[in-house]
Amino acid sequence: MTMQKLISWTLPLVLLLIPCTFGAAQEEVGEKKAVKKQVISVYDVEADASADIAAALARAHKNNKRVLVVYGGNWCGWCVKLDEFFKKDRKVARTVRYEYEVVKVDIGRFDKNMSITEKYGAQLKKEGVPYITVLDGSGKVVANQNTGDLEEGDHHDSAKVETFLQAKKAPPQDAEKVLAGALEQAKKDGRKVLVHLGAPW
Repeated sequence: MTMQKLISWTLPLVLLLIPCTFGAAQEEVGEKKAVKKQVISVYDVEADASADIAAALARAHKNNKRVLVVYGGNWCGWCVKLDEFFKKDRKVARTVRYEYEVVKVDIGRFDKNMSITEKYGAQLKKEGVPYITVLDGSGKVVANQNTGDLEEGDHHDSAKVETFLQAKKAPPQDAEKVLAGALEQAKKDGRKVLVHLGAPW
């Protein structure tokens, strides 16, 4: 086969493969973008919200904290803003860390985990998201809060949010009563008491 004939046979094949290669490259870029979006999602759409709340309540009961249930969705700009605010505002982040167990509940398009919102009396469909429910260690509702009241312009107001969180946190326990109760129970069970002194910070 002459060189001219070889070129005439191979050139169309090369040209045929170029669109395929370009298409594959576009598909790969699309996949990378999809992965990136998935990584920055605030709400876990696969989470078992009821189980997460139950686990948070157990920790809150043990550590004298409250549970902060935050309803929202990854499509909601204010929901993403609130999540970032809880992390970036130093005073608020400190309060959330030491006084609360946080559970983020994905509500889909107001068609998911609605049984949870009904259980705690959260008025999402009326007042929108993000929306907050505060529970005590026993699961009792302490407060339901429309976060629109905590906003100022295009952002969440640090003073308003901090005031709300401080007002709804668990009251400090009486150390003497806790110790007396532990000593009484230990006496009944024939056990000793380990006293741990510390602070949340």
